[in-house]
Amino acid sequence: MNIVGIVAEYNPFHKGHEYHLKKAKENSNCDYVAVVMSGNFVQRGEPALIDKFKRAESAIYGGADLVIELPMPFSCQNAELFAKAALTELKKLNITHLSFGCENNNLELLKEAALIQINNKNLKHIIKEELAKGISYPKALTNAINSISDNEIGHIINSPNNVLGIEYIKSSINLKGNWDFTPVKRIGKNHNDIDLSGKYDSATAIRKSIIDGSNKLYSSSITEKSSEMIKKFYCEYNGFNSINRYLNYIYYKILDLGTNGLNDIYEVSEGLNNKIYSNIFKYNTTDDFIMSLKSKRYTYSKLRRILLNILLNIRKSDIKDFMSTDLESSLSTNNSHNNFIKVLAFNDKGRSILKQSKDSGTYTINKFSDYKKYNLSLDIFNLTNKSTNIYYLPFTNKTTNDEYIQNAIYVK
Repeated sequence: MNIVGIVAEYNPFHKGHEYHLKKAKENSNCDYVAVVMSGNFVQRGEPALIDKFKRAESAIYGGADLVIELPMPFSCQNAELFAKAALTELKKLNITHLSFGCENNNLELLKEAALIQINNKNLKHIIKEELAKGISYPKALTNAINSISDNEIGHIINSPNNVLGIEYIKSSINLKGNWDFTPVKRIGKNHNDIDLSGKYDSATAIRKSIIDGSNKLYSSSITEKSSEMIKKFYCEYNGFNSINRYLNYIYYKILDLGTNGLNDIYEVSEGLNNKIYSNIFKYNTTDDFIMSLKSKRYTYSKLRRILLNILLNIRKSDIKDFMSTDLESSLSTNNSHNNFIKVLAFNDKGRSILKQSKDSGTYTINKFSDYKKYNLSLDIFNLTNKSTNIYYLPFTNKTTNDEYIQNAIYVK
């Protein structure tokens, strides 16, 4: 069984994603497509526009056969941790190929950038020297790689999808995933382009249009099923989700933690904790609060993830514990305690993928009772359940205990 694996967020699912699914299947000559997708909070450091089950269902209609969830807390962390966790999940499905979208689909250059970061012992030292010049980390990494590579390939790490593509290659090597890579060149608008024009607009532009209420154009950039799911979510909750809806909750958590407690939060370093605490109540939007903290060391995206870690109370010790128990040990088929996947949506072909993974010792979670049925760890579930309840906090029509009652969606 040839299965192409894809890491995604589908926030929301649009025609560019549909194109990627189609090309990934064609270029890999695979009969099955398995996706690991972020849940209700995504790697950008924000809540997803609509909930994970509606996005997963849109993906099945758009060409995927199976969508499983990327566990909390990994779905909203830096690219390296995000990629490692995602490929750990895909490895449980016995994928044979790995596809990812990228701005530059020259696989050899992407591999070279990945191997330099894995193998070159001087890279960290060079990056440190570059940072001492007062430049940002992305620029320092670019300069460091250019100083090592004969091809001056540092420029390819400046594009968001390339960054993730390189991290997928790095993680696949470190996880000993013997997969064929199938990069698909991004078409249409750039990753962070906010202008709407037609068929292949960016997810950033689509989200902005939907949140702003100017939905005249966005429907031409998303699939029919995704449009249906977006409208369904709005009807249920009378709005859409964004990080700006959580500012008062974030302020409360900062006050609750205090400067010492902030130091325990993942990716908060000493010094930043004081700056975060001293800037509360000065801003009326989360975006403005983030901009007040921004520096060459702390990019906008990193700060957004940090605020999300504060909101969800994700601590340095939590990441360390989950890294050692839920990533490393889950790779062993002898450790049934962690060797499971959480299914969000599937079709008949997806059912075949699940059957094969089950035969290899992977447990399938379709509903809450499956955790107890297989005597599995509830650590990830408990964190996911808490984050799901927090996801719905800003809405008038709140949902609680959704993780207990929602089953995986079967699409005939």
